[in-house]
Amino acid sequence: MTTTNTRKASAKKTPAKKTALRDVVAGGRTRDDSEGGIAVEDGAQQGGREKDRQYVTALARGLEVLRCFSPARPVLGTADIARMTGLPQPTAWRLCYTLLQEGYLVPAERDKLRLGIPVLSLGYAVLGSAPIADLAKPEMQRIALKYQGAVSLGVRDGRDMVYLQRCQGSSIILSELRVGSRVPLATSVTGWAYIAGLGAAEREALFDELASEREWDKLRPKVEQALADYDRTGYVINKGSLHPQVNAVAVPLKSDDGRVLLSLSSGGISQMFDDGRLQEVGAELRKLSADLVPALGAATL
Repeated sequence: MTTTNTRKASAKKTPAKKTALRDVVAGGRTRDDSEGGIAVEDGAQQGGREKDRQYVTALARGLEVLRCFSPARPVLGTADIARMTGLPQPTAWRLCYTLLQEGYLVPAERDKLRLGIPVLSLGYAVLGSAPIADLAKPEMQRIALKYQGAVSLGVRDGRDMVYLQRCQGSSIILSELRVGSRVPLATSVTGWAYIAGLGAAEREALFDELASEREWDKLRPKVEQALADYDRTGYVINKGSLHPQVNAVAVPLKSDDGRVLLSLSSGGISQMFDDGRLQEVGAELRKLSADLVPALGAATL
C-alpha cells in the first residue's frame, strides 16, 4: 500500500474514535464540534494577559482544567469543571475533549473523567528532579523521628502548597499526606510560613487574592498574629487551623536572591506538640533553613 493510501485509510478511522470520546465528554450526548479549536468566549478575559501576544490562552485554560483534579476530587464531569474554572460549558467541553485525545484525561465511571498516566509522569519528572528535597531529607527525617511528628518541605502552587518532601516520625499524624500532596495555603502552617517569607507588597497582593477564600475574614487575624510572632521568634505557629487535633510550626526557606521561596514545617498531635515542643522544633527548622539557603541558590527545586 502506498503512503498516500495509508493516510487515507487512517483518516477514515478517525471519526469513529472521535465520536466515542465525544460521547464520554458530553456525558453520553453527541455534540457538534464544527467550531474547531478553542474559541475565546465572550467575557472570559485573563486580566491584562489578553494584551500579551506571547500568552497562549488555550494552553492556560487546559492547565486550569487539569488543576481541578486532586486526591479529594479524583473524578469530575465537564459540568463540574466548567463550574470550578468559571469557563463556559462549551469551552470546558472542548478542552476536556482535547485532553482526552492526548491521554491527559481518561474516561471514568458514569460519564466522568479522571487524570491519565501522562499527568502522573509529568508530576514524577518534576518531583524526581528536585535535589533540594533530597538534600533536606536526612535532617528532616532526624527531626521527624526525634519529635515523633511529620516534617514537610513545600512549594506554592496557586492557592495550595505542594509537598516536595515529607518525612514521618509517627504513623498517627496525617499519614495520608505524602510527596505531591496539597494543603491549602490559607489554613496550613506551610502556607503561613510562605506568607512570612514574602515582602510587604507581595503579602498584601496575596491577601487580596485570598479574600475570596471561605472564612478568610476569620482566618486573616490568625495569620497576622502568626506573622507578628514570626517577626519575634523566626517561625510561625498554627494550632488547629488545618486539622483540629494538630499543632504545627514552620519557617520560610528563601534563596538569597529571593527567586525561590519554600516552606519547612513540622506538626503533630496537639497533646504532644505543646508550646514547649513547638518552640524546640521551630528552632530546629530555623537552623535547617539557614543550612539549606546556600544550596538553594545552586540547586533546582
